[in-house]
Amino acid sequence: MPELPEVETICRGLSQHCVGAVVLGAHVHRPSFIRGSIQPADLFFGLTIERVSRHGKQFVLESGCGRAILFHMGMSGSVTIRPFLSIRATHVHVHWTLLKNGNKFEIHHKDPRRFGFVRTYSQMKTVREKIWSKLGPDALVVTAMNLSQSFKNKKRSIKAALLDQKVVAGIGNIYADESLFQSKIHPLRKANSITFQELEFFIRKLRLILNRSIKNGGSTIQDHTSALGTAGTFQNAHQVYGRGGEPCRVCGALLRQSICVQRTTVFCSICQPKRPFKKS
Repeated sequence: MPELPEVETICRGLSQHCVGAVVLGAHVHRPSFIRGSIQPADLFFGLTIERVSRHGKQFVLESGCGRAILFHMGMSGSVTIRPFLSIRATHVHVHWTLLKNGNKFEIHHKDPRRFGFVRTYSQMKTVREKIWSKLGPDALVVTAMNLSQSFKNKKRSIKAALLDQKVVAGIGNIYADESLFQSKIHPLRKANSITFQELEFFIRKLRLILNRSIKNGGSTIQDHTSALGTAGTFQNAHQVYGRGGEPCRVCGALLRQSICVQRTTVFCSICQPKRPFKKS
């Protein structure tokens, strides 16, 4: 599932190439994939794309008149910029034809597993007040204080809490495992047992990992690509995700694997003890 770095990579490509473009056509190939109105104006026909905004794993195209199209990427969603009149690949459920600086091109939204969706809104204000306000702070700007307040009365595991988009938006299985490993925090520790000192250290490591992943185009585990169709390379830097049973790259112990909220969780029992670490 695309997480914050993968979605941010897509947003940056769309911002660079699509802001200022006029939408010449919106072509819906699977109406059930669109939530909300599928009228041409609601799908930006004749409108100019003014900006691309993101919160957590969701992003929005905004028009100059205030309309918005929200993209939820689901498990396998991708949004790519394609040449004009490109052959439509299987599982492209909607595509747009755009014009910018005299050049026509297309945006294709593909989602083989169809867990994602596109939703239209008459105002961007509605997205912020009705949708994004229900999510936690974006993972790139969340603070230790935010997490401390959210975790105060939570007896569930820190891994489960981080996967809850109402606590922090944008973290999924990959970056939960990676950030907890780098922070020396056992993923099954109770969220309310994490000290403020540990949370401050965790936030620093989380931001470092997310920004490094963005710089490297995200993690391409199966089919993630940037808006230009380029695969990411951060998967090559993963320390624990997907490496259960392999040696820890820090201490050499075999990485352990468990299930947490129906997600495979990989960790090092030596580097991530079930007790608060003491910062040296």
